[in-house]
Amino acid sequence: MVDTVGTTRTILVVEDNVLMRKLFVRCLEEGGFTVIETADPMAVMDLMHECAPHLVVMDIVMPGLSGLDLIKRIRADAALAATPVVAVTNLATPADKRRLTEAGFDGHVSKPIKPKEFQAAIAGFLAAA
Repeated sequence: MVDTVGTTRTILVVEDNVLMRKLFVRCLEEGGFTVIETADPMAVMDLMHECAPHLVVMDIVMPGLSGLDLIKRIRADAALAATPVVAVTNLATPADKRRLTEAGFDGHVSKPIKPKEFQAAIAGFLAAA
């Protein structure tokens, strides 16, 4: 997506399921975003430092390191703490949403996603950042 000063917004997608990750990447690229992707939650901190994404889209249930644990690490790193992070998850009850907000996520999108709605939601999170 192109913002008002003409720079492309970069999104980091963190999703261990290859089919979901490909869907997220395709939706975001079709929406005009530059996308960096990883299946490895352990690589996220380094990728964020290297690539400085404008926003992170992250699964919650991942092997090795959950999204809830990873958001704590991101928020504890002064260089990364202000980066908006959006959870994309099957966890969609009001209690789940509250837990995600309390953990430090800036928002959430429920799975399964609808491509146009997903693009619009991500654009909205970027506009609010």
